[in-house]
Amino acid sequence: MDPRDQSKGLEKRRKRPFVTSFLMGFASGAPLAVVLTLLQAWLKDSGVSLSMIGLLAMTGLPYSLKFLWSPWLDYLAPFGRRRQSWLIVSQSALFASLWALSWTNPLDFPRVLALALAISFASATQDIVVDAYRREDLADSEIPVGSAMYIWGYRLGMTAISGGLLALADPLGWTQVFQVAAFLVLVGPLTLLFSPEPNAVKVKPATLAESVSGPLKEFFARPAPFLVLGFVFFYRFGEQFISSINTAFFLTVGYTKLEIGLVVKAFGLASTLGGVALAGWLMRRKGLISCLWLFGWLQIFNCACLAALWLLPPRVDYLAVLITLDHLSVGGGSAVFVAFLTSQTSLSHSATQYALLSSLMALPRSLLSTPSGFLAESLGWPFFYGLGALLTLPGLYILKLLIERGLARPLTPEA
Repeated sequence: MDPRDQSKGLEKRRKRPFVTSFLMGFASGAPLAVVLTLLQAWLKDSGVSLSMIGLLAMTGLPYSLKFLWSPWLDYLAPFGRRRQSWLIVSQSALFASLWALSWTNPLDFPRVLALALAISFASATQDIVVDAYRREDLADSEIPVGSAMYIWGYRLGMTAISGGLLALADPLGWTQVFQVAAFLVLVGPLTLLFSPEPNAVKVKPATLAESVSGPLKEFFARPAPFLVLGFVFFYRFGEQFISSINTAFFLTVGYTKLEIGLVVKAFGLASTLGGVALAGWLMRRKGLISCLWLFGWLQIFNCACLAALWLLPPRVDYLAVLITLDHLSVGGGSAVFVAFLTSQTSLSHSATQYALLSSLMALPRSLLSTPSGFLAESLGWPFFYGLGALLTLPGLYILKLLIERGLARPLTPEA
């Protein structure tokens, strides 16, 4: 065999895990944007009350509870290959739920809520598979780049839905918008055409009980595990609390769906990718702890900017600046936090441990964000965003405790 051909083949195999991470990130981000953005705009456009829209936050519960069924995904294999078969099952359920939603009357709120929960459950199941697949598919030296590619794909998937499809809602109509979203999530199973099953999953737990107890025993045997869990829960609490109803806020201020969609499309993706790149650059030079501090305080700054937007006239340039700052912070914060979660996950228990940590991270968005609509109505938008800033502080305080107690080493890039 020609050495040049062999070299090209090796280079192609080295790039394949990064492409897989990117495409699977896209498939993971798109369904979440449907629940967080499209459903809000659709229901508000149809005259549903803000209080009812706020109840959609409960559809995030599957993301917070996915650790409960993650051991089953390690133990069972519907079609013989655990990672790939479970991805096909979850993607099929996503497509069917989105297609059914496209023909649903928005005023039939119980049916809308049921389908939104079905989308979230299928999406959360997919995330378990994707997170474990990425951790097992990437070599240790590939994890930083692979994680960044995953986040880029994830944010692109969210932007395609919250920006591109929202802007097309008026010319196309909501039925067609949800049907396009259904086809977009098929990126996931199509990725399997060139992505092999990771070798790491060939050894599975001997029993279901072992698949549950093993990851938990290993995690809780570490120093101060509950302090780490507290940090995971609170670090992005403020950001998740306010993001659950941001779209409704922009519409209330006076921006149109077209303006929101175009601004997100024009500025959101670029600033998100810029935030991911900035976080990667800073982590290499300043360390992960410094980046956790920086992006934590940026959450508070974003809350202040949103409160100020309520007092300003609805000009597109104001919205563009705010979207840019918000996506820069969210993109960088996501990269930093994924690095932290990865540092807390052992390779031998990747699915269940990552599901546990990411479920806890998502809990504020899904459970405690449920009354956001009621709070916005009763407090008013400026005080609502002030509350979001206050809710960011516990995570920063726990970070301080981790450092003071000498538990900072697991938070460093070298860990």
